Amino acid sequence: MERRVVITGIGFVSPCGSSFERFWSALIEGRSGLRIVDRFDPSPFTCRVGGQVDDEQLESLDPRYFRIVSHATQLGLVAIGRALADAGLLPDAWEDPHAVALLIGTAVAGLRAGEQQYGILLERGARRVNPFLANGSLPFATAAEMAAAARAQGPQLTITTGCTASTQAIALGQRLVAAGDAEVVIAGGAESPLAVFVFASMGRTMELARESADPARASRPFDRSHNGIVLSEGACMVILEPRERALARGARVYAEVLGGTSSCDARGLFHTDPIGETGASAIRALLRQHGLGPANVQWLCAHANSSPAFDSKETRVAKAAFGEWAVKVPVSSIKAVLGHPFGASGAFQTAAACLAFRHQLIPPTHFLEQPAEGCDLDYVPNVARAAALEHILVSSYGYGGVNAYLLLRHPQA
Repeated sequence: MERRVVITGIGFVSPCGSSFERFWSALIEGRSGLRIVDRFDPSPFTCRVGGQVDDEQLESLDPRYFRIVSHATQLGLVAIGRALADAGLLPDAWEDPHAVALLIGTAVAGLRAGEQQYGILLERGARRVNPFLANGSLPFATAAEMAAAARAQGPQLTITTGCTASTQAIALGQRLVAAGDAEVVIAGGAESPLAVFVFASMGRTMELARESADPARASRPFDRSHNGIVLSEGACMVILEPRERALARGARVYAEVLGGTSSCDARGLFHTDPIGETGASAIRALLRQHGLGPANVQWLCAHANSSPAFDSKETRVAKAAFGEWAVKVPVSSIKAVLGHPFGASGAFQTAAACLAFRHQLIPPTHFLEQPAEGCDLDYVPNVARAAALEHILVSSYGYGGVNAYLLLRHPQA
């Protein structure tokens, strides 16, 4: 029999803060973490807004890491340290470090560091390039440093499927623990997309929000005025363990991870299934696998990132998956205040779901005044909603038509 898998630790750094209290209050009260970007001069670009992590959130980091690893890795190192501490686990005290796995999801990883070093190469020559940061910009470098920090000598994997990456990392981690291939899995995502190249390229394709008069409200999932994504940086990691092991050591359990699944619309980089059936069939199969139906889902923690295309897809998939029940399932997005941290998105949504279980409260979709055409579900607008939460479905969607889902259950169910 497969083992039951639970989340026993959460650690993150985000534009909305790095403590549970600040993060949760931002989600509930609508305290936005978005502002005009100052990591570079954004004036040449159509989008000037982003979600930045304040430097003081990285004060616990060994100073040498500011010279030898990318910003994405710095964020990941802080998040993994907080997750392990929250779970009451010490890397120096692993019973068997070979049974500890690390799975990280990212979309652009250390692209910003690579961009900076390329600029130095052009302006100052090859001898001025930082070899540590140049190599540290590669996608696998973040996981390598995080595995060293956690002394995780079991399976290590970097998933680079884009915005779905950390959701898929957590889902794979659940399978490793359930099958007995790992005793502890550290899974999540780290992302630092506030880079000139990203703003320039995504601005050209009109995918980034173009409204900067009120930066805090630039991300408006499902709203008629939504006009693009607001990128944010951050990292979020969770600790997965067998339920029996967690209870035996007296660990706090946030949620049980029943499982996850993925599918692909297979229509190229910028096109999706027009009716949402590819994602919907994956959701239905995941629910059936655990003897559940649409009526058993009390909250759909949505990917919706303020992009008209992705908000519309979220709605289409939910309707196709839940049928007549779709209008009764609360669907809300935390990205109005968090922004869109690309591959780390699903991990942040998972953290939000864990806190929602604790408080029995659904975070609302803030700044939703008038739903966009075709967006006609219950998006929990602006005000948090009390609910008896037993099952939460986390959704993630990415470029290339990738769909990923994670099914969570209340820890006392």
